Amino acid sequence: MRDIQVLCKLEVRDMTLDVIKNQIDKFLASEEPGVMAIKGEWGVGKTFAWNKYLLKAKNENRIGLRKYSYISMFGINSVDVFKYSIFENVIDKILIGKEANVDTFKKNSADLLASLGRKTVRLVKGASLLKDFSPAIESFSFLSLEKHLICIDDLERKGKELSIKDVLGLVSLLKEQRKCQVVILLNDGEDGLDDYKKYREKVVDIEIAFEPNPDECAAIAYSEEAPYYSRLRELTTNLGIRNIRILKKIERLINLCLPLTNGYESEISDQVLYSIVLFAWSYFSSKASDEVPDLDFITSNGYTLLGIGSKEVCEKHKKWQTILQAYNYQLTDELDMVLVETVKTGYCAEENFKEKASAKNQQIIASKSESSFSNAWRLYGDSFHDNSGEVIEGLYESFKENCKYITPMNLNGTVSLFRDLGEQDKASEIIDIYIQKRNDEIELFNMEENNFFGDITDQEIVDKFNDVYTNYFSAKKTKQVLESIAATNSWNQSDEVVLVNTSVDDYYKLFKTQTGRPLLSFVTTCLKFGQFGNASDQQKEIANRATKALQRIAAESEINKRRVKRFGVNIEDA
Repeated sequence: MRDIQVLCKLEVRDMTLDVIKNQIDKFLASEEPGVMAIKGEWGVGKTFAWNKYLLKAKNENRIGLRKYSYISMFGINSVDVFKYSIFENVIDKILIGKEANVDTFKKNSADLLASLGRKTVRLVKGASLLKDFSPAIESFSFLSLEKHLICIDDLERKGKELSIKDVLGLVSLLKEQRKCQVVILLNDGEDGLDDYKKYREKVVDIEIAFEPNPDECAAIAYSEEAPYYSRLRELTTNLGIRNIRILKKIERLINLCLPLTNGYESEISDQVLYSIVLFAWSYFSSKASDEVPDLDFITSNGYTLLGIGSKEVCEKHKKWQTILQAYNYQLTDELDMVLVETVKTGYCAEENFKEKASAKNQQIIASKSESSFSNAWRLYGDSFHDNSGEVIEGLYESFKENCKYITPMNLNGTVSLFRDLGEQDKASEIIDIYIQKRNDEIELFNMEENNFFGDITDQEIVDKFNDVYTNYFSAKKTKQVLESIAATNSWNQSDEVVLVNTSVDDYYKLFKTQTGRPLLSFVTTCLKFGQFGNASDQQKEIANRATKALQRIAAESEINKRRVKRFGVNIEDA
């Protein structure tokens, strides 16, 4: 017995998955009677997580009690049925991970009758069926429940004739008189839990608020051994998916399609992951929430997402655009449409998939070959043709496509050639392009380390690299906060303080130095603060400052106007 009975309430922000697992592990390892309640929203994986941690503890021989019973309260209308359900679902702990069945019930019944005396044992051995002893089994079954681990799920879904007060009364009896450990799983916020709130302090020893963030939900749902684990977890976290059932549906669909990508470029398998996560989330969630873009919107608004065209966009669709831009989703191709049908039907049309995947694969291979930087340089070095314009244009276009793979030394060589051929503006432009596309590799701009021998001779490159390296550290804190929010889809008050104290100039500089997914996630994260229905003044100010920075960017050029427009920002005054 515990000397002091304590109800432990754990705050959401303090309740990491590691803390939850640690509490459950301690409870399972102990033989001391007690009651643990695990509460959380519907669908976030309470039962899934409990079963996962329980099975792991069983496999590692870390469960203190010898017997286990799992019961769903769904439809149970009386205390007697409740008692008997616990008995008929009892299994030895070595069988955890398997469901109770006829054989386990026969064993439980035989053990119970055997405990009533030798005469009963002889009767049991002579009987062909246990049904003749059903009244005796039902009468005495509860007495056999001693030092058992019992999980009671779906508390709020019990039958109307059974009160939660009676359930908790029986739970208290199981703990105090039968020396059992009881775990109660319930959906927080459901109707009909008033009696639980009223009596829990008398019955429950530990109450866990199970509210994992999207990243933790992915960690619960997916195995780290899966080759695509990290990428899948990143994608589902980006969309803020917390529903375990949807996460498992995504996993099943990916396992259907991913084996079909063998032999293709890695971009094909990544598209399968990328698109299925988005399509499944939309298909299974959009009907229940206006915050989730529906599939028709996703698949039919490609160029609108790029900010091209004059189509008017309603407020709801602006929010949807923000979500899709944050996810970096733009155009739907033919392979995507095959994946859409896979999500809708639950199966993959393999021949159609292979046809569309093969065509896309050829496009990817051709793109890699035609845009290679080395091929562009051959225009310069492989002839004496008077083709300076062709050389400059070829290098310029290829540079923009491939600068992520170009060394500072090769940048210096390209800039020098452009200057020698009188293309000063293009020389400066490709330096800026290089900085924009490589800004996440900050040590690349450390001239003390990377230009020790003075191989980078162009002074504009040296000066701009030094500026980037110096300015990085002033913007680092804001950048770190936005990266953290993008990675976990959660934040705290101190994060908001950092963002609200970031100036419009600093937001401008940050947005201008980002490209690709980081740029999209930073912009959309800032704008989201102003789109909350109950946004605070502080949150509105974050969005306001980011908006002003974007309007400033939009005013710089026609193309930037369109780029900013796709985020739903008013650019009339830009």
